[in-house]
Amino acid sequence: MTTEQHPLQQELDNNLTKFPQQVARVFHGRGRFFPALESINIEWYPPVLFVQCYEGELGSDVRSALEQVFELHANVETVLVQSRPWPDVENQILFTRRNEEQSLPLEFHTPLTEELVCHVSLGKNRNTGVFPDMRSGWAWVQEHASGKRVLNLFSYTSVFSLFALKGGAKKVVNIDMCGSATKTAQLNHELNDLLDERVSIWKKNILKSNSQIAKQSKFDIIVLDPPPFHKGSFKGWSDYQKLLRRCRSYLKVDGIILAALNNQQVTFAEFASDILETIEAPATIKQLALNEEIKELEPDKGLKLALIELG
Repeated sequence: MTTEQHPLQQELDNNLTKFPQQVARVFHGRGRFFPALESINIEWYPPVLFVQCYEGELGSDVRSALEQVFELHANVETVLVQSRPWPDVENQILFTRRNEEQSLPLEFHTPLTEELVCHVSLGKNRNTGVFPDMRSGWAWVQEHASGKRVLNLFSYTSVFSLFALKGGAKKVVNIDMCGSATKTAQLNHELNDLLDERVSIWKKNILKSNSQIAKQSKFDIIVLDPPPFHKGSFKGWSDYQKLLRRCRSYLKVDGIILAALNNQQVTFAEFASDILETIEAPATIKQLALNEEIKELEPDKGLKLALIELG
């Protein structure tokens, strides 16, 4: 008699086989597609499997499934677990093939694609600065960036910028107020031989930088991916609306805004309606689908990527 494979193990087997050497969200429990596993997301930063547990500790069945995956996939060097019931964060190396003791955080370069790499720091902060559930957005920007001017707002470690430049962007302006993120952004461009005159990396509060941004030549593509809330700098939807209205003036007539919203209380249709009401201008709004590994029980309520083209 064969034992039925745990759904976590099955999903990880499938996705690690698809993405053996590429950053990806390889288990999306927060999408509520997998019953009893809603508190777990797992991201693959080759060679580290990064397990994010949002409530309590991992159950014995989950630990067992992770052990099976670790034994089966030799390219997984380390399994790192981060327990993050708000506001606490606790990190533990669950399995590793390394003989020497590993200190946290784990700092290394990892492949985004066959051609691009980025620096990650795992085992300290909640935010890795990469956001692999955005893979379809990265691909869209790379596909449409040739000869374009790109504004990357809330750029974090500027992964979108790497894809834009790889796609032939003429200019990319990245803006984020976090000093450590902008330092990593500079390193990411250096690692890929992309730190040249086409790239600007600003450490600024975006909401207080309207005049500096407005002085730039207008942009063909704007990436708008703010945090849901950030104390002292971003108040949620009210500030999102303010930026949407400003983006109208930053954008060329035939330009496109790629706007992201990660709020499971809002459908894409509601998001699109709110955008139209906010910008008070005719616009075509299309939904950019997420990659197939991002499984959602209610796809319309997961991460939303809107392509906004002003009429």
